[in-house]
Amino acid sequence: MRTAIVRAAMTVVLTGLSAVAPAQTFKSRVDTVRLDALVLDGNQPVLGLTAEDFEVRDDGAVQNVTLLAAGSLPLDVILTLDMSGSLAAGRLDALRAAADSLLGALHAHDRAAITTFSDAIHRLQPLTHDVDALRRALQHAVPSGGTRLSDAVFASVGMVTPGDRRSLLIVFSDGLDTSSWLQPAAVIRAAERAEVVIYAVSAARVGKRGILREFTDRTGGKLLEVDSSALTTAFMTVLNEFRQRYVLSYTLPTTPSPGWHDIDIRVKGRRATVRTRSGYRVERR
Repeated sequence: MRTAIVRAAMTVVLTGLSAVAPAQTFKSRVDTVRLDALVLDGNQPVLGLTAEDFEVRDDGAVQNVTLLAAGSLPLDVILTLDMSGSLAAGRLDALRAAADSLLGALHAHDRAAITTFSDAIHRLQPLTHDVDALRRALQHAVPSGGTRLSDAVFASVGMVTPGDRRSLLIVFSDGLDTSSWLQPAAVIRAAERAEVVIYAVSAARVGKRGILREFTDRTGGKLLEVDSSALTTAFMTVLNEFRQRYVLSYTLPTTPSPGWHDIDIRVKGRRATVRTRSGYRVERR
């Protein structure tokens, strides 16, 4: 019965999109693990590290790590924006300005997409290099109705395309979910399989155990709680911080067993904080 309910919920989420994305197939076998890792000394990113500076353990076993040139990997940025009825006109203007600034800061090889959510979920613009199309899509968003936060994040995770691109999902919301079918745990599992990093920006106090914080903590992202007047600064902070992350990769000697696998990353010889996803899940065939 539980499985049937979850499948029904996923169907509701996908049919709520203005254009339904192809179903995403997640890998049941993991040969190579790739990690986006932010290294901090206090609140400041630590730059200039090499592969030899990292100690990466997979279920306790030390891995031979390769450091990829993060700047050479194009970004896919998926904006998932709360358009519920609680979004006041002034905040909507600030949100549009913040998104517009972020789009203007993308590189030529980067792509972006826009999903909005309220009682329904609308994929206003699929992943594209066309910044003008993205900006036009922003103007069509009109606040109304409730908040399907978990469903919207799940639908946005489904837009992630596998390959050599780095995927960043930015959620704007007050953190309150009033009408989702899916539970946060189902969304987190999907995000873990898609290898997407979720950042969240909220113009309200979310609390220590809110849904947004759970999404960001589990995927190695970050939650920013700011005033509406600081939305542009927050969006640009997210993009700039994501570009300062290290991209680490290692190949497993054998196919890992189904289930959850813990990842632990440390920087040798210094007291630094590393923010990345806590592990990965291998599904049974």
